[in-house]
Amino acid sequence: MTDLAERGAPTTGRVRLAGLSSGALSFLGAWMVGAAIARLTGAAAVLLLLAATLVGFSAAIVSGRRSLRSISVTDLAVSPLTTVDDETAVLLQISGAPVHRDGVLRVSDGAHDLATIPFDALDEHGTVHSTISFSTPGIVDRLHVDIAHAGPVGIVWMRRNDVVPIDPVWVTPLPLGPTIDVETASSNVDGAVLTEHGPKHGDIDGVRTWRDGDGDTSVHWPSTLRAGSLIVHDRETSRDRQWIVDVPAYPLEPDAAARVTHTLLEGLRMGHRVSVRRAASDGVGQPDRSPAVAVMQPDDARRWGAELIGEHRPDTNAPTPWYRRTLHVNARLDTFSRVGTRSRWLTALASLIALGMLIGALDANPTHIALGAGGLAVGTMISLWCARRERRPWWLRLLVGGATIGALASIGSTVGGIGGLLEALRGPMPDLLMLLLVIHGFEVVDRRTLRVHQAIGGVIIAYATGLRIDDRVGLWMAAWAVAIVAAVRAANRRDRARPSHAAPRLHRAAKPIGAVVAAALATLAVLSIVPVPDGPARLGLPALSNDAPTAPTAGGLAGPSGNAPAPSDGTRGSLGEVGGYPGFADTMDTSVRGDLGDQIVMRVRAPKPDFWRGQTFTNFDGRLWSVSPDLGRRRTGPQIQVPATLGDLPRQGIAAETEELVQTFYVEADLPNVVFAAARPDVVTFDGSIYTRPDGALRSDVTLNEGSVYTVVSKRVQVTSASLRSQGDVSDMFEAITDPAGRAVIDPYLAIPASTTQRTIDLADELRRPGASTYDTILAYQNWLAINTEYDLDAPVPAEGADAVDDYLFVSQRGFCEQIASSLAIMLRSQGVPTRIATGYVPGVRDKVSGVFEVRASDAHAWVEVWFPDSGWQAFDPTASVPLSGEAAQGSVGGELVSAAISGIASRPVEIGLIVGFATMVLGAFRAIVGFVRRRRRGRWGVLQDRFTELTGPNAITNPERATAFDDLAATELAELLDQAAFDPSWQDTNESYQSATRALKTLEVSG
Repeated sequence: MTDLAERGAPTTGRVRLAGLSSGALSFLGAWMVGAAIARLTGAAAVLLLLAATLVGFSAAIVSGRRSLRSISVTDLAVSPLTTVDDETAVLLQISGAPVHRDGVLRVSDGAHDLATIPFDALDEHGTVHSTISFSTPGIVDRLHVDIAHAGPVGIVWMRRNDVVPIDPVWVTPLPLGPTIDVETASSNVDGAVLTEHGPKHGDIDGVRTWRDGDGDTSVHWPSTLRAGSLIVHDRETSRDRQWIVDVPAYPLEPDAAARVTHTLLEGLRMGHRVSVRRAASDGVGQPDRSPAVAVMQPDDARRWGAELIGEHRPDTNAPTPWYRRTLHVNARLDTFSRVGTRSRWLTALASLIALGMLIGALDANPTHIALGAGGLAVGTMISLWCARRERRPWWLRLLVGGATIGALASIGSTVGGIGGLLEALRGPMPDLLMLLLVIHGFEVVDRRTLRVHQAIGGVIIAYATGLRIDDRVGLWMAAWAVAIVAAVRAANRRDRARPSHAAPRLHRAAKPIGAVVAAALATLAVLSIVPVPDGPARLGLPALSNDAPTAPTAGGLAGPSGNAPAPSDGTRGSLGEVGGYPGFADTMDTSVRGDLGDQIVMRVRAPKPDFWRGQTFTNFDGRLWSVSPDLGRRRTGPQIQVPATLGDLPRQGIAAETEELVQTFYVEADLPNVVFAAARPDVVTFDGSIYTRPDGALRSDVTLNEGSVYTVVSKRVQVTSASLRSQGDVSDMFEAITDPAGRAVIDPYLAIPASTTQRTIDLADELRRPGASTYDTILAYQNWLAINTEYDLDAPVPAEGADAVDDYLFVSQRGFCEQIASSLAIMLRSQGVPTRIATGYVPGVRDKVSGVFEVRASDAHAWVEVWFPDSGWQAFDPTASVPLSGEAAQGSVGGELVSAAISGIASRPVEIGLIVGFATMVLGAFRAIVGFVRRRRRGRWGVLQDRFTELTGPNAITNPERATAFDDLAATELAELLDQAAFDPSWQDTNESYQSATRALKTLEVSG
């Protein structure tokens, strides 16, 4: 048998996608459910989960391709002679095939599979002995080896078809009668052979045997005389007769070759001398009279049967066009299905994390977590027990079925009528998902059900991620990701004992760490083109507390406790409560600031920042602002259309571009019945009634207690600096309104209190440039305030009877947002620009992972709204930086994550340094302990042997074979030293020899 290298290198085929592993389709279903949840919630964290999953799937394909490319055929040998449909021995040797992973080898002739060999049939050298059978005859000099491998992850199967040259194999057709015509002749072999036949029957007197020169027939005289009649004997026996088979021009058809084979074998069976004479080279005319080729053995006859056919040509059908091919989502390539203990427990851990995350999102008590953890643990143990028995007992099925029915009945008893999909998602769906996860844990007995269980956990994680808005979402997701990745990888490995020489090493850890970093970067790259979602955030919406206090008067204000806000007594902090900001009352005293803490009062999920407006104030007496007395109209939820109010829309005939801004408000502390929203609310999803006021403010009929959730869709005119500047001096437009009805609408927004001082008006005149646009005038006022005044929450209050604006601009020049906004509003009114004061909250700090703005009590604020005829009310504030609606770029999810990572690292260098240092210490201690145990058990030379074995892999058995893997003399030196330590009885352990071996090993480790 020749070496594979001598026969020629195999032709390596392209790596192609073969299909998905059993149960892997459930991951696709989970991903699609996650996409639907992302659309329903608008949660950036769900998009992160989807992108990471997509990158993980792509990584599975890439790693599968790389892993498959590392596998190659090193030897393929088949018995040289066989018959169609008879089994014949084959030897196949593969290098680089991980026997502990899922993979399969298929040997074929190009059309028919001849042998299917799983990876686990390979020995430690990658060799397997098997049998194959050919279905068509001919001479085979190459075979196809189809290598299919599930890769390290085991989800996506890749395949490659290599054409491997082999020593020729003669595949003989089955002999087919009758015999063909043959030319017969007497043998030209002389009497030396003939004497072997002995005396003829009837010789009674030792008559001579046949001699040279005797004819083919002769009278046997002794018998003739005895019998009294002429006795003639044939000279020839069957061996004395020669069959000459004339073979026509070939290749022949299989049936014709089968008849020739049958004729040759029949001649040999009858004892004839058989030979084959070839036809003329051109296949016409008389046969070639060159000497015939003798057929001595039956194997020679069978070889002729294969040679007459020539090259092995298996029947192949025309390839199916790509557009008519069937897509196989499960290629049925899995070679083992039993679930491993490690992968099962890792999956249980991932399921527990998913369950804990969802229970936390639903504000359940620890008892639910304990019950879920217990159910998962029991299900894991029972499923492993059933997997080992390869069956589930009837009593277990009955028990699980009864528990399922009972749990469903319990859930159904707590659920009222379900009016649609969203109500189902908000109501029984979380309970059903958790029940499904726990109950399905008892069904996990193979890898298919294991992957389905993992997919269910993924759906729960996506659901919980869409519901959770706290700053621990990232930690939960990271914990689940680590557990599920480990579980998925472990599912593709058979449970095998870890080799005694295996130990954690830095170069081993570098590869998975590098893979994690690469996956993280790829995920960020994908998310860098995904904008921050603006979904409706409908999961869990709307929600109000059942015991929320009702407002004392219809359409009136109510504090967090349900009482009407007490009037200000002029002292700081008199309102006391978290929601007690003085701007959330019918009047706002510019000399009072509520004593606000720093706790989170609400979270807002929105793609862009904005002022979360609650109240508007129009009338000002120099110290107090007051709201309009018109309470508006009551509208009932859950879907409430909010009509446009005065100044919300551009003037008639002006086309303005608008954009929807979806905000979902999650109330984290008891607040008054003010419904906060970005400017120009259009639709409110609210589980109650709302009064839509003519000044654009919204009030609920109950207070917004902790746990309240609602969504607002605002239609914002896309305002930019250029569009505001292009409107010029808006005072000219409002001065042009002269009819009494129009003036009655405009004048309240231009009214200046009698207490306004002349120097306030003079300052406004001085800062206004002639011909400048109102937008430029506002910028000039804000710039002057920023330079000449100071924002100070502890600023002194105006003296009794003093004008608050004058006191702030010229006396204290220190103040808080109410005084600053009042000053800007009065200065603009003095120039004929309509203004009003709005109160609410600034956007807050955005959590980049959960995608929500965290709004604290200290974010309560007052700002100015200016009426631009072509775009409507526009917010301005000298102390808060909120971009204009048309200039607020909607960032990408990836960009926000990168920003969060950078800011997190920059803000916590000490903590991160301590964590890295602690992790390094733990790793070092672990390595030291493992190393100590290994040295005690193996000895120092045994440790060196283990490290040398790790470098070379399982295919090499002896140390000299391992040394051949390196083009380095250090490998040879190390192999000799290790063999001496192991086998030389006269060897002595010295420090010099040990140090020499250590240096050689380090050289090899560094080089590769």
